[in-house]
Amino acid sequence: MAEKSLADYIKSMSQKGYDSSSIRNILLRYGYNQRDIDSAMGSGSSHTIRHEIHLSHTTALVIIFLIVSAVGVVSLIYYSPSKTPSKLLDLNLEPVATTVEAGQNIVFLKELSNLGSSERYDVVIKQDIIDPLTSRIIAQKIETRAIETFGSTQTRILVPKEAKPGGYILRAVVEYEDKKAIATLPVKIVSFAAETCFDGIKNQYESSADCGGACKPCETQAIECDDNNQCTNDVVENGECINKPIAPCCGNKVCEAEEQGSCSADCQKIEDFSISSETLDDIKELARADPSKALQQCMRQELPDYKDECISNIAEVQRSKDYCPQITSQRARDVCYLNIAKLANDNSICRDISTEGRRDSCYMTFVLDNKDYSVCGSITNKQLRQSCESLRQLNELNQQSQNTNSG
Repeated sequence: MAEKSLADYIKSMSQKGYDSSSIRNILLRYGYNQRDIDSAMGSGSSHTIRHEIHLSHTTALVIIFLIVSAVGVVSLIYYSPSKTPSKLLDLNLEPVATTVEAGQNIVFLKELSNLGSSERYDVVIKQDIIDPLTSRIIAQKIETRAIETFGSTQTRILVPKEAKPGGYILRAVVEYEDKKAIATLPVKIVSFAAETCFDGIKNQYESSADCGGACKPCETQAIECDDNNQCTNDVVENGECINKPIAPCCGNKVCEAEEQGSCSADCQKIEDFSISSETLDDIKELARADPSKALQQCMRQELPDYKDECISNIAEVQRSKDYCPQITSQRARDVCYLNIAKLANDNSICRDISTEGRRDSCYMTFVLDNKDYSVCGSITNKQLRQSCESLRQLNELNQQSQNTNSG
């Protein structure tokens, strides 16, 4: 019974246009052995019986006319324009390391989804890091990729050493034919405070603050006076150990006047949120305990991309789609619905996605990850819907085979 079901499945896939090699590879991935596959494929073949038929001239002319008419109809159908674009792409960027120092690499994931009818074609991808204040490109990377159905790759872009600290925008543009797919991601470049012999801090292998190691030798017995406090200068005066406070000193938990804006460890207020990746992480943590207050902080963000990412973070923490409609960007809003659908394991959320291609991708996530074939009828793209139905049939066939073997 299982062999007949397998042969019927192979026959249905062949009628849909799949070649024997593709069908064989699919069945092997689902656990069927080579012998059963060869047997099922062989059972679908039949002997050819040749009959010699003698036709009159009139009958031959009629048959020729019918063949020519059929060829014309097939040509009309084949060459008629398709409603589905041959090339249609969706682009998504996901952060990996987007807060770095100058001279380091920005790291992100680039996801490309082929929503068109063409099975494989090449595209040019241009990735820029842009200063939002001047619109100047400070770093760029251009590459060519072959697109099939869906692909995710990790990309690195080196930030120049002379880049100034601040917020930047990572923009990726995919160009194909006369179309473009664009996605953006906020990034931040932070400053690196160089260790010196005049920073009032015990570092770079110093014996005490700003002395010993690479700095000048410490005064006599200064090491014995070390109180392990980076905000004191430990010295011996007149045979007595003295620990002189260093002011201002970043790290003494006192916000001194000179530290305003320069020492976040001492002077940062809970409500003082600035546009940065650290701030977005802080708001995300706040959302776990007080989502309403976190949402207020998101609304204070001035850059639209930051605001959208901030709101999306709250939605993911709360696993609630109710925050997604407040996102300005249509694409970011759709990604919010997609992420919540996966986190909540609720395929009904896919219906809220506005773009057909992204909505189909959402449904296919449940098909591929959860083997949830109940969404097949909701998929708009004909090819993806057929793939979903084929996977459903293959899964049912696999279950029948397992039941037969267990019986």
